[in-house]
Amino acid sequence: MRNIRIAAALVFALVASGATAQQKPVRILVGLAAGGSLDTMTRLVADRLRASLGQPVIVENRAGASGLIAIEALKAGPPDGSLLMAAASGSVTLLPNTYRSPRFDPTRDFVPVAQMAKIDFVLTVHPSAPAKTAAEFASLARMDERYRNFGSAPGTTPHLLATQFARAAGIAAVHVPYKGNAQALVDLVGGQLSAAFPAAGEVIELDRSGKVRMLASAGRRRSILMPEVPTLKESGYDVEGDAWFALFAPAGTPDAVCERLGRAVIEAVDSAELRERLAHAGIEAAGLPAKDLGVKVRAEYERLGRELRASGFRLQD
Repeated sequence: MRNIRIAAALVFALVASGATAQQKPVRILVGLAAGGSLDTMTRLVADRLRASLGQPVIVENRAGASGLIAIEALKAGPPDGSLLMAAASGSVTLLPNTYRSPRFDPTRDFVPVAQMAKIDFVLTVHPSAPAKTAAEFASLARMDERYRNFGSAPGTTPHLLATQFARAAGIAAVHVPYKGNAQALVDLVGGQLSAAFPAAGEVIELDRSGKVRMLASAGRRRSILMPEVPTLKESGYDVEGDAWFALFAPAGTPDAVCERLGRAVIEAVDSAELRERLAHAGIEAAGLPAKDLGVKVRAEYERLGRELRASGFRLQD
């Protein structure tokens, strides 16, 4: 009888332990301020994960240093699936390339869980420019120096896209540096800037109201948010680049844990409801499993390093 009671107690303890682990909150760090595209999307995904995982899911903003604060917190976190980080691709694959001595390696210091969505960038001009296509604008810029100034924050995806397009189109472009890409868009609308590569969600309504003119997307294919806009490759220029949002876990997190979380994330972003809500925020749902995301991170990390050096960007100490 005593042995039966001991066995029963052990079984109860194991069941209770498993239930406790299952109910352990999942914290998702966001390396940017609340209210932005990354934060908005992460909270929408978190709402669905609470139901599918049967666990509390908490979103915590750890803004600062272009995402480095959240990255450092993730690196130091427990590798058990209870801590994740939602990050934009620029913070993961571009940011470490901007330093002489990178503070992290995205292929070593954390592991992918799943991609959630993507954002396309668009070659956009002020409507006073007499050009309706990328080719027409390139021809115009080659002839008239007034149309050669591209604005962006240095070392960002819009900066690299402008550099690549200018090189492909044979334009002696002048880079106008801004502290943030949002300010570049303000000056583009105001007519102080001739061209830029803002995110699609930032300019679709401005284009419809006639305040700017979208000429071509830098996406791999036409965006479902603006199917009427051709890609730069369709326009004859071998230029491609976008931004994506994904979840990562600390290095050492078991593959089985990442796969379980990843399946739940992809199921969430594949739902019609979430796709529609993201589209209203100018974001295109684009789920991608951990294995494919890992390949993408490595390739993009290496490619952006080459492109950044070719752009003449001055590395930070």
